[in-house]
Amino acid sequence: MSPGKVYSFDIFETLLTRRTATAVGVFCVMQHELRARDRPELPLQLVEEFFEIRTSAERRARKRSDLDEIDLDQIYAQIASRFPEVPVELIEEIKRLELDTEAELVVGIPRNIERAHRLLDDGHRVILVSDMYLGEEDLRRLLQVVDERLAKCPIYVSSRFKETKLSGGLYRRVLEAEGLRPRQLAHYGHNPRSDYKSPRALGIRATLDKTPLLLEVEHHYLEENHLFSQLLAGVGKTYRILHPDASPQAIVGASLAGPMFYGYILDVLLRAKALGLSRLYFIARDGMVFLKMAEAIAREQGIDIELRYLYGSRRAFRLPSVFEITPREHGWLAERIPALSLAMLAERVEMSPEELRALLPEWLRGGIQDLDASLSEGLTKTVLRQLNLVPAIRQRILENARKARAEVVAYLSQEGFFDVDRVGTVDIGWMGGSQDALYKIAASHKRDVEIQGFYFGLFHYSPYTSTKNAKTAYAIIPNHTEDNIVALHTELLAQADHGQTIGFRREEDGRVEPILRDDGAHLRDWGVGDFHAGVDWFAREYARLSRTYPLVAQSFLSVIPRLFCAMKKPSPLIAETLGSIPYSGDHCDLRLRESAPAFDLRQAFAYSFSERYENRRLMTEWYEATLARSAFPVRLVLRLHPLAQGAKFALKHSVLVAIDKLKAALDDLISEYEARTLKTLRVRKTTSLDDMDP
Repeated sequence: MSPGKVYSFDIFETLLTRRTATAVGVFCVMQHELRARDRPELPLQLVEEFFEIRTSAERRARKRSDLDEIDLDQIYAQIASRFPEVPVELIEEIKRLELDTEAELVVGIPRNIERAHRLLDDGHRVILVSDMYLGEEDLRRLLQVVDERLAKCPIYVSSRFKETKLSGGLYRRVLEAEGLRPRQLAHYGHNPRSDYKSPRALGIRATLDKTPLLLEVEHHYLEENHLFSQLLAGVGKTYRILHPDASPQAIVGASLAGPMFYGYILDVLLRAKALGLSRLYFIARDGMVFLKMAEAIAREQGIDIELRYLYGSRRAFRLPSVFEITPREHGWLAERIPALSLAMLAERVEMSPEELRALLPEWLRGGIQDLDASLSEGLTKTVLRQLNLVPAIRQRILENARKARAEVVAYLSQEGFFDVDRVGTVDIGWMGGSQDALYKIAASHKRDVEIQGFYFGLFHYSPYTSTKNAKTAYAIIPNHTEDNIVALHTELLAQADHGQTIGFRREEDGRVEPILRDDGAHLRDWGVGDFHAGVDWFAREYARLSRTYPLVAQSFLSVIPRLFCAMKKPSPLIAETLGSIPYSGDHCDLRLRESAPAFDLRQAFAYSFSERYENRRLMTEWYEATLARSAFPVRLVLRLHPLAQGAKFALKHSVLVAIDKLKAALDDLISEYEARTLKTLRVRKTTSLDDMDP
């Protein structure tokens, strides 16, 4: 800020803000409090419609005033006139509730308070200038909650002078009272009009605080007249205000992952209690974020349930669940995410690719030279048939499965998995195959075991789902295919600080420990620690607020579709942060790559006009995030992708339609020819009979 004799600061949204998303969130909280107090002498309409009544009273007061500004008394005079049956003392009580609510919700903005402190430390005069209907003493009381030093600064408030910063009148009052020329006053504030344009028009040196109060994603789900929405977006806003140096990973954790998953984890805890479950296992790696949230919620809400972390993965559970090689095993062995090589197939059955190839029939080995090359679907089926037909392969796979199963059972026993008859597991979801595998393994050791799986989303319920192997989906439910596209993007929000579990081993001290593919250094480099800190802060703060305001209807499921929309059209913050996560689409693919890298022009053309979906998915898992991360010329090319794919579909469709029409025409001709031939034969047969002697 340029030097000057006097420095002035705006108050609200510059030095102070509320824990709600916007200023009118105060009235949402007041409506909650009026409901909670249950005062029968207050009209039901005044309680249930308080938000509308309070906001419209302010509008009417401003409309009926001949001056630039009004005060709180004028606002509540309008409410009193609308409800003449309410005693004056009750109207005064509601007015005091507003002041108390402001004090309860107020939070300081550290970066700007520190700016004011530096000026005071240097001996400069600092004053506060605010367009506000609250009085000077009311503002001083709010400042006292946050910072005693600022509370002692001179305050110029529009409600006292009946002139505003917006009109310029309040600035003139300040210049007159302080004995200043315009260039001797330097003002700092958040409002582009009243804190920047208006003072600069008078010759005052003004600096605009351009820090956004709400992120784009928070605007997606904000409804100003809903307390739930105000608190949800307000927690993310408050985190950024109190942590001005927070990394993008921490901000995404608090403002996106927290709102996305909180309702799911709360639902899991409540359902688990209702089902009588005493213990929940959060399955690695997605479960690490869920466990942190569950611990915070359970602690704040007083939910008594044991929460544990369980190492595991598709890679760690599926092979140990193999007792015979059936079409069930063929299903997961043939998964293409998006490609499948012989090396990946060998990894799934814990064989080296060279060993698996060597055991294949000679006539088949010749067609597989590159072990890392993607197998066609036909070749994949041929290879899978050999797993049963070649005894050496079959025996090796079953033996590997038996050994791995023994280690998994030992690990589960060590972690108390068999101590109770029914256990709950928590995971992000999608196909539910890992739970099916876990159930088979556990049931081979304890026949009457029951597993209740909780999932953020499931694409379908497998044939192996039962009351003993139960599954509950939260946000994405089977057959809602329109939500499947955001599954990967959502999975990026469930990051752990360690690598994939690929198996288990018994240590010298007898403990069974997980074998991890890597130590997670690439995730720590990305900033997973900051991400977890943001998620944890959101969970603790929202849990505290929901306990403070117990009447809030927590409609998290109504927010999730809006968050999905934010993922389908990600902001630069979301695209850059999540798109840079080192990612592997398949649990047997060792090649880590950014989930949504920025493209250059060559890559953009290759992606837009590539014929194969597999190639495109290997380039990026998230087209929209890559689009947002790429430079402007690249974005122009990438926007051709939907057009190119649409044109190819239309051309392919038109060719297929033409072929179908041609086939139909040929079928008609053949049918007509056959009918004529049959008719001719009948005529000849009849003629022959007529020619016969009686």
